[in-house]
Amino acid sequence: MARKVAKKAKKAPAKKAAKKAAAPAPKAVKVTAVPGKAVTASALLQSVADHSGMKKSEAKAFVEGYLDVVKAYVMKGAKVKIGDVGMIMIRHRKARMGRNPQTGEPVKIKASKKLAFRQSAVMKAQVMGGR
Repeated sequence: MARKVAKKAKKAPAKKAAKKAAAPAPKAVKVTAVPGKAVTASALLQSVADHSGMKKSEAKAFVEGYLDVVKAYVMKGAKVKIGDVGMIMIRHRKARMGRNPQTGEPVKIKASKKLAFRQSAVMKAQVMGGR
Protein backbone atom coordinates (compact mmCIF):
# COMPACT_ATOMS: atom_id res chain seq x y z
CA MET A 1 0.00 0.00 0.00
CA ALA A 2 1.22 3.41 -0.80
CA ARG A 3 2.09 5.49 2.11
CA LYS A 4 0.66 8.92 2.18
CA VAL A 5 3.24 11.51 2.88
CA ALA A 6 1.93 14.42 4.82
CA LYS A 7 2.87 17.65 3.18
CA LYS A 8 4.22 20.20 5.52
CA ALA A 9 2.45 23.48 5.29
CA LYS A 10 4.83 26.17 4.28
CA LYS A 11 5.32 28.71 6.96
CA ALA A 12 4.88 32.25 5.96
CA PRO A 13 8.18 34.05 6.09
CA ALA A 14 8.60 35.82 9.40
CA LYS A 15 7.83 39.47 9.10
CA LYS A 16 10.71 41.60 10.04
CA ALA A 17 9.88 44.04 12.72
CA ALA A 18 9.48 47.36 11.04
CA LYS A 19 11.86 49.63 12.79
CA LYS A 20 10.72 53.16 12.91
CA ALA A 21 13.53 55.12 11.48
CA ALA A 22 14.22 58.22 13.44
CA ALA A 23 13.01 61.22 11.50
CA PRO A 24 15.93 63.02 9.96
CA ALA A 25 16.82 66.22 11.70
CA PRO A 26 15.31 69.22 9.94
CA LYS A 27 17.71 70.90 7.59
CA ALA A 28 18.86 74.27 8.92
CA VAL A 29 17.54 77.22 6.96
CA LYS A 30 20.16 79.71 5.83
CA VAL A 31 18.88 83.24 6.32
CA THR A 32 20.67 86.34 5.10
CA ALA A 33 18.07 88.85 6.29
CA VAL A 34 19.01 92.00 8.12
CA PRO A 35 16.92 92.54 11.28
CA GLY A 36 14.34 95.27 10.76
CA LYS A 37 14.47 95.08 6.96
CA ALA A 38 11.73 93.58 4.78
CA VAL A 39 12.51 90.38 2.90
CA THR A 40 11.67 90.59 -0.80
CA ALA A 41 9.59 87.90 -2.48
CA SER A 42 12.55 87.05 -4.71
CA ALA A 43 14.86 86.50 -1.74
CA LEU A 44 12.22 84.43 0.03
CA LEU A 45 11.71 82.24 -3.05
CA GLN A 46 15.46 81.76 -3.38
CA SER A 47 15.65 80.62 0.24
CA VAL A 48 12.80 78.16 -0.28
CA ALA A 49 14.47 76.82 -3.44
CA ASP A 50 17.84 76.41 -1.69
CA HIS A 51 16.29 74.75 1.37
CA SER A 52 14.19 72.26 -0.58
CA GLY A 53 16.70 71.59 -3.36
CA MET A 54 14.50 72.70 -6.23
CA LYS A 55 14.74 75.33 -8.94
CA LYS A 56 13.61 78.84 -8.13
CA SER A 57 10.82 78.57 -10.74
CA GLU A 58 9.55 75.36 -9.10
CA ALA A 59 9.70 77.02 -5.68
CA LYS A 60 7.73 79.98 -7.05
CA ALA A 61 5.01 77.69 -8.44
CA PHE A 62 4.87 75.78 -5.13
CA VAL A 63 4.70 78.88 -2.90
CA GLU A 64 2.14 80.66 -5.11
CA GLY A 65 -0.01 77.54 -5.24
CA TYR A 66 0.16 77.18 -1.46
CA LEU A 67 -0.79 80.83 -0.94
CA ASP A 68 -3.71 80.53 -3.38
CA VAL A 69 -5.07 77.57 -1.44
CA VAL A 70 -4.64 79.38 1.91
CA LYS A 71 -6.43 82.47 0.53
CA ALA A 72 -9.31 80.37 -0.79
CA TYR A 73 -9.84 78.72 2.60
CA VAL A 74 -9.61 82.02 4.50
CA MET A 75 -12.06 83.69 2.13
CA LYS A 76 -14.54 80.86 2.80
CA GLY A 77 -14.34 81.70 6.50
CA ALA A 78 -12.08 78.86 7.62
CA LYS A 79 -9.24 79.27 10.10
CA VAL A 80 -6.03 78.08 8.47
CA LYS A 81 -3.34 76.65 10.75
CA ILE A 82 0.16 76.97 9.36
CA GLY A 83 2.35 74.46 11.15
CA ASP A 84 4.12 75.80 14.21
CA VAL A 85 3.80 79.39 12.97
CA GLY A 86 0.21 80.28 13.72
CA MET A 87 -3.29 80.66 12.37
CA ILE A 88 -4.77 83.01 9.76
CA MET A 89 -8.46 83.89 9.90
CA ILE A 90 -11.00 86.61 9.19
CA ARG A 91 -12.38 88.40 12.24
CA HIS A 92 -15.73 90.13 12.10
CA ARG A 93 -15.97 93.49 13.82
CA LYS A 94 -19.37 94.66 15.01
CA ALA A 95 -20.80 98.07 14.23
CA ARG A 96 -20.00 100.53 17.00
CA MET A 97 -20.06 104.17 17.95
CA GLY A 98 -16.89 106.21 17.73
CA ARG A 99 -15.96 109.85 17.99
CA ASN A 100 -14.56 112.34 15.54
CA PRO A 101 -11.32 113.34 17.31
CA GLN A 102 -11.44 116.93 16.01
CA THR A 103 -15.03 117.80 16.87
CA GLY A 104 -15.89 115.18 19.49
CA GLU A 105 -19.04 114.42 17.51
CA PRO A 106 -20.30 110.79 17.76
CA VAL A 107 -19.90 108.81 14.55
CA LYS A 108 -21.37 105.42 13.71
CA ILE A 109 -18.69 102.98 12.47
CA LYS A 110 -19.97 100.21 10.19
CA ALA A 111 -19.41 96.51 10.79
CA SER A 112 -16.34 95.21 8.98
CA LYS A 113 -14.04 92.26 8.51
CA LYS A 114 -10.31 92.14 9.00
CA LEU A 115 -7.58 89.63 8.35
CA ALA A 116 -6.09 88.39 11.60
CA PHE A 117 -3.10 86.25 12.56
CA ARG A 118 -2.63 84.44 15.85
CA GLN A 119 0.78 83.01 16.62
CA SER A 120 1.09 79.46 17.89
CA ALA A 121 2.44 78.62 21.34
CA VAL A 122 5.55 77.12 19.73
CA MET A 123 6.28 80.29 17.75
CA LYS A 124 5.58 82.47 20.77
CA ALA A 125 8.06 80.48 22.85
CA GLN A 126 10.71 80.82 20.14
CA VAL A 127 10.14 84.57 19.80
CA MET A 128 10.21 85.08 23.55
CA GLY A 129 13.50 83.19 23.75
CA GLY A 130 12.41 80.51 26.18
CA ARG A 131 11.13 82.81 28.93
